[in-house]
Amino acid sequence: MSKVVVPFGGKAVILSFGDFDEEIDVDELTSIQYDNLFGEIVTVSALLNRIGILKAETEAAYSHKKLECDIYEANLAKQYRREANINSGKFTIPDGIGETSIKLTEESLKSAILLDIAYQNKKKGVIEAQKNLAFMDSLYWSIQSKDKKLSVIMKPTTPADFCNEIIEGSVNGIMIKKVTLE
Repeated sequence: MSKVVVPFGGKAVILSFGDFDEEIDVDELTSIQYDNLFGEIVTVSALLNRIGILKAETEAAYSHKKLECDIYEANLAKQYRREANINSGKFTIPDGIGETSIKLTEESLKSAILLDIAYQNKKKGVIEAQKNLAFMDSLYWSIQSKDKKLSVIMKPTTPADFCNEIIEGSVNGIMIKKVTLE
């Protein structure tokens, strides 16, 4: 079970939620099990919540990678500007053989930053995090679509229908067990 602490009105609210397995079959989650529509309808909200939480985590990871890259870029620009201030408007960059002295302009600064290997690696990390966010966003909207379709399909049902028709088993990564009330 995972927990997230959310500040709310001067207090800390703790949200607890079940974890997914380490491997998620996206096709299974986004398709509707027509043989257990009742199981689908009672678990899809929890599924949507779990995917929403994963999406929030992925958004945070992307934002952290982007911030890290932006900070590195700003520090590198600051370093080159300081060097140029000391060296008559020029700064040096490694060129594979030694170092090349370059006159400081916005264009030369932009090029020098872009050619920095560490910056390139950080930027690739941002691109990867952005791709992961796009995957999660797609999954989130697919689950929302599933939820809407289930709502339309299951409108005319009653609570008694649920008890009689629901099938025990795992649906949407959530285990369903029937309990008889006496």
